[in-house]
Amino acid sequence: MAQRQMEHVDLAIVGAGIMGLAHAVHAALAGLSVAVFERDPAADGASVRNFGMLAVAAQAPGQQMDDARRALRCWEYVAQQAGIAMQQTGCLFLARQTEEMIVLEEYAACDGVADHGVHMLARGECDRYVANLRSDTIIGGMWSPDVWKVDQRQAVSKIVKWLAGAHGVSFHFSSEVLSVGSSRVETSTGSFRADKIVVCGGDEFDTLFPEAFREARVTRCRLQMLRTHPQPDGWQLKPFILGGLSMTRYAAFASCPGLPELVEWQRKNHADHLANGIHVIACQEADGSITIGDSHAFGDAVGEERSLEIDLLILDDLAGMISLPETGIAERWLGHYAHLPGTRTLKLSPVDGVTAVTVTNGQGMTHAFAIAADVLNGVGHQISEHY
Repeated sequence: MAQRQMEHVDLAIVGAGIMGLAHAVHAALAGLSVAVFERDPAADGASVRNFGMLAVAAQAPGQQMDDARRALRCWEYVAQQAGIAMQQTGCLFLARQTEEMIVLEEYAACDGVADHGVHMLARGECDRYVANLRSDTIIGGMWSPDVWKVDQRQAVSKIVKWLAGAHGVSFHFSSEVLSVGSSRVETSTGSFRADKIVVCGGDEFDTLFPEAFREARVTRCRLQMLRTHPQPDGWQLKPFILGGLSMTRYAAFASCPGLPELVEWQRKNHADHLANGIHVIACQEADGSITIGDSHAFGDAVGEERSLEIDLLILDDLAGMISLPETGIAERWLGHYAHLPGTRTLKLSPVDGVTAVTVTNGQGMTHAFAIAADVLNGVGHQISEHY
């Protein structure tokens, strides 16, 4: 009996989350043959357990901001081609303390920031963007149009369908990758050959190249998130809502002179929130529900037990900014991503012809397409980003 001919492609990708798909998009558009392997029936990790937030406004000026804008251009093209719901929702940073307002004012005064539509809002002006804000606690805020919302629960599956149908990308779901070597991928469903291989396993470090990941000292972050029931009577929360805890977390504000005073105020007044890595974001989904999060616990020893106390801390901070018409929680879940302090991306070359890449700061949705283009250009493929 003749043996089945082994499939041979230009690029094999391990992992069908947003990072793996970003590589597949660039490679397919460059005319390469591509195969993607995913051990689960569908990607169900960080790429679907998030806010669907393309957080350009949260990036530090310079390379980080430039990369986010590069990725955004690709997202706009992909969303149109794949039929993904994508909206420029903007975001509203709300201040409840003088220290928070000072940081927002300092950021808004930075060179070039106003050119992108960022502007300050006095007490009462925030109501122009969001209803039901807590007028008794909010002293002002800052508006930025530089945030987009994609439907994170459907985006991955729609990109898969588009790549397979329009570009002939070969997807192998429920196919666990057992080993990867130079030009070869061994899976639970067969062997494959590829000129180049990219491993995009997120926080899965135990199966492929565990020693390389251990040497890099990368660990995991576990986060808690919640989602309300749909809001009644068509009530809308159009922009993303963020508060002071986000100001001390995002790189956009890192150079603000007033940040140390805000950090000190939070240490004295929000010790429990800081201890659990909480910064609060809220956004609305297409069905009217509100996604709320999140906390951050770091380290390989982090367990899988949810904490009611953390949920209550998140909800309490949000309630200090806005009174949602419907506060009942319909879903609670845990998310995971790779974490490496002081870095945005980990790239490893454990074997000739193989690159392992993962985002290490939780912003894969915002940066994946830019990272993927750089990786593929770095291994000799000519990737065009003219969308």
